[in-house]
Amino acid sequence: MAFTVRRARQHVGRLSLIALLVALLVAGIGGLDAVAGRLLASGATLMFTDAEPQARTILVTATVAPDSAAQDETIRDSITTAFAGTDVVVSRRTSAAVDLTTSDGPEVELTMLHDDRLQRLATLTAGDWPASATQIALPAAAADRLGAAVGDPVLLTDGAELTLVGIWTPEDPLDPAWLGDPSVVSGQSDRAIGPAIAVDAALTRFADAITATWEIAPVAATPAAVPALQHAIDSLRTVPNTIDPYHQYSTEVSGGLGDILRRVSVAISSVRGLLAVPLLILALLGALVLGVVQHTLTDARTQELALLRARGASARRLALLASGESAAVAAVGAIIALIVLVLAGGMTPTAPLTAAAAVVFVAAASALFTLRRAGGADSIRAEAQRSDAGLRTLPTLLLPAGIAVVLAALSCWQLFAAGGVSSDEGRPDPLASVAPALLLVAACSLVPILAAPLAAIGERLLRRTRGIAPILPLRQIARRMGGVAVAILCLALASASAAVAITAPAEARAAERHSRSALLGSDVRLISDTGLDVRAEDVEAWDGVTGAAEVLRTTLTIGSDNGTILAGPREVAGLAPRRAGSGTGVPAEITRSLADRLAAGVGTVFTGKVRFAAEPVQFRVVRIVESLPSVGDGIGAAVEMAQLQAAGALVPPDELWVDSDHPAATARQLRTHATNPVRILTAAQVSAAPVTSVAPTALTAGALAAAVLGAVGFLAACSALIRARRGERDVLRSLGLSPRRRALLQTGEIAGLAVYAVAAGAALGVAVAAVTLPLVLGGAA
Repeated sequence: MAFTVRRARQHVGRLSLIALLVALLVAGIGGLDAVAGRLLASGATLMFTDAEPQARTILVTATVAPDSAAQDETIRDSITTAFAGTDVVVSRRTSAAVDLTTSDGPEVELTMLHDDRLQRLATLTAGDWPASATQIALPAAAADRLGAAVGDPVLLTDGAELTLVGIWTPEDPLDPAWLGDPSVVSGQSDRAIGPAIAVDAALTRFADAITATWEIAPVAATPAAVPALQHAIDSLRTVPNTIDPYHQYSTEVSGGLGDILRRVSVAISSVRGLLAVPLLILALLGALVLGVVQHTLTDARTQELALLRARGASARRLALLASGESAAVAAVGAIIALIVLVLAGGMTPTAPLTAAAAVVFVAAASALFTLRRAGGADSIRAEAQRSDAGLRTLPTLLLPAGIAVVLAALSCWQLFAAGGVSSDEGRPDPLASVAPALLLVAACSLVPILAAPLAAIGERLLRRTRGIAPILPLRQIARRMGGVAVAILCLALASASAAVAITAPAEARAAERHSRSALLGSDVRLISDTGLDVRAEDVEAWDGVTGAAEVLRTTLTIGSDNGTILAGPREVAGLAPRRAGSGTGVPAEITRSLADRLAAGVGTVFTGKVRFAAEPVQFRVVRIVESLPSVGDGIGAAVEMAQLQAAGALVPPDELWVDSDHPAATARQLRTHATNPVRILTAAQVSAAPVTSVAPTALTAGALAAAVLGAVGFLAACSALIRARRGERDVLRSLGLSPRRRALLQTGEIAGLAVYAVAAGAALGVAVAAVTLPLVLGGAA
């Protein structure tokens, strides 16, 4: 034991460096994974909470059966079975519509609603909550529409009388419990006044048909919970046919929870795919740097190993001792890193796995290098070997590079074939997800391989020049591929990682802009299936509104294909300025995907059926574009509303697009005026930025860690190269080269290697980012 300690004390510097490198590697990979996981969780939660109310829940609706208790138990059991293993809250509400007579005569409907939660989600502004079957509480806007106050009677058409005992306002009209009902704020929804909160007995007493709604709301949409929730929704959609096979009670499943989960899943898959870039590069750099340092440690012990072998020590015994020594030192560094991560609250399973892998790698490398140095070939033969024999390592470098290229090609093929890192259902594709990381590693693996032929060509071109100075560094690079390759690869990986990190924010912003255009089209988008009840000319007078337009966005059927037609003012629909020209058909701009389906070009005339239009319409292609507002790059066409109506398609607009300096405030104001069921979208509802913004942050942190490891690896590899060439000093001095001149040549050689590695790595990083990031981040956004 004492001998082992004394032996280690002679090389405490290199052993300490191994411990430090292991600590940096474990802390870098483990910390990056923990921080990214935490940011992804908060981003997914923010995407979920910012989604539309209808998108945060999934609903099971049915007409209340005679035995409502048995029906409730059956449906709750089905929900429990479908959502087994997930954390959800199930709530039941009942609603019904009754006819009432207003004070001025016309008959309207009153929506009655019972839900035990609603009294906690609304604030009374006057009166009390209902306590009997003849009492109701109305939202303030509905009471104003009826001209009723607390204590006034509300007459039903059948002669029954209800008493208005309370007036309330919602705490949050966007709470999923309100199911996106516009009457909560405006007091009216699709010609029905309400909702009137009542006790359960009131619905049974006054309504002929009662609808029950079971609302399933996830407690949290964390990255770990999303796959299970998606599977549960798929299972739930089969429930109506199971419990109500003859559709006696019109049982159905609805709600947009599946859509928002799909968007969150796609965004998370994309970011995790990009997260593989820094993690893989850090792992490779860590292996390279630890290998170099361990190799230099073994080289420094060459004479010691020869002496121990001469005294009878076996090569296996020496290898075991060296392996145990290195493993102990690496374990110290790993434990320190793990303690730091625990104290920082950033421990994930990745950290201990990385620590174990690092310790095993260091121990294995130490044993292997010691066996090669102490066993088989003695130190005399090692010294006698030609110093430029590294030229024979080129085939060895080609094998791992070839494997990396093949893996990258397969992964990129899957990425481009799928058009992203997820399937249409939002399930992650592991092979496509790692395409950026594998492509970056494959590209960087070619950088050291190209260094030898480039240096050889440079040497040949400079051979006729006078002096040894220009030729010697190039000759050393061309003939010493072993150490040179490691040095170049370290810096190339680090600079490539930095280039991707620098490029990622711009690509993320571009993907976000494209996504907002494809999904939104304007700052605020109001969508109604039953017709607009808010006029553009009224909205334009609101504070902060800079423009408003009524738009038709509906289905366009062309043969067997269904696409989208967008009709509105020229500037809103994204149409180019009108050009002079003539021809049959409504001038239309179509997406590239529609043009490919029709094999159409500018001037092509085609016929399409606009939904709800009486007759088909002829269209004439005037321009082909990559995407259209609110349509994206799918099958779609954009026309002017006036020209579409002139062609006989008299379909009213169903959307209102608003440009506003304050989108959130404008959206709230629209809700107070909407009396039809609507969806109101802003950037917060369609943006995946809370999740995708994690990618640039993770890439930047990974690039900083890679820069440290890359620089250490480069310097360690160069130091090993210089030590390996100590025998050249006397030869070069005999040729008239002074020590100062020789040092300058070595400095120039190292600087040339650094410049080449950084430039090549940066160029490849930019190229990989340009090829892969639009697909990865674009699909996520």
